[in-house]
Amino acid sequence: MSPRPRVYKTEAIVLRTMELGEADRVLTVLTPRLGKLRVIAKGVRRPRSRIGGGLQPFSDVQLVLAVGRTFDVVTSSALEDPHLGLRNDLHSTAAAWYLVELVDRFVEGAADSHDAFRLLAQGLSALDAGDEVSRDVVARWFELALLDAMGFRPELTRCIECGADLEPEGNAYVPAAGGVHCPQCRRTAPTARPVSPDALKILRHLQRSPLVGVLRLRLVPALHREVERLLHATVTAVLERELRSRDFLEEVAAREAAAALAR
Repeated sequence: MSPRPRVYKTEAIVLRTMELGEADRVLTVLTPRLGKLRVIAKGVRRPRSRIGGGLQPFSDVQLVLAVGRTFDVVTSSALEDPHLGLRNDLHSTAAAWYLVELVDRFVEGAADSHDAFRLLAQGLSALDAGDEVSRDVVARWFELALLDAMGFRPELTRCIECGADLEPEGNAYVPAAGGVHCPQCRRTAPTARPVSPDALKILRHLQRSPLVGVLRLRLVPALHREVERLLHATVTAVLERELRSRDFLEEVAAREAAAALAR
């Protein structure tokens, strides 16, 4: 592979930021071709900085970077999409942080990032639409799509133990194994969790559908909780860690549910 030029351009989505010194900011960004980068925006926090406006989490930007010793340096930036709607609604903000943290944990350094970038751009744009879409459904779709893109696609149509086609009833989901056991094989998996026919149907629908095909899907709370628990267990098993943003997302969703009941 040819060496990277001293000055290069890339599209990027800002995942997180860290203040450095009195005026600088370190950005962790996801790019379509170069993986995940840590770059420095010098002087960005000064009032007259020419590059500071769009360098915030969730923003889709075009960056011109110069190769540096420790961090490559942002020399100019152009805003593609600030996703402003994500900052005006707490539930959308919480869901966006969850999507961003998922990608941040799954994508390592210079690993192939094209699919993860594409999925994150789609997910953030969907959440930016506000109340027109179900934020919870976007998050569940994103979990399945990212697992697939990273090589951890759950098997939802055949038993992962014996290979038999799954019937609707009596199945169990095994998060660590990434798939479903049939009624006969579930006895051999102590960590298997029962999966209802409706939950299995929703998981399959989310897995095979483009995001645009599920944006207005509404799930009754009990069914969503079941699907959410199964996917959360899968993500946790793959990453071997809990995500901090998930607690924030659950707290915001609980507040909204309580407020809706009080009306």
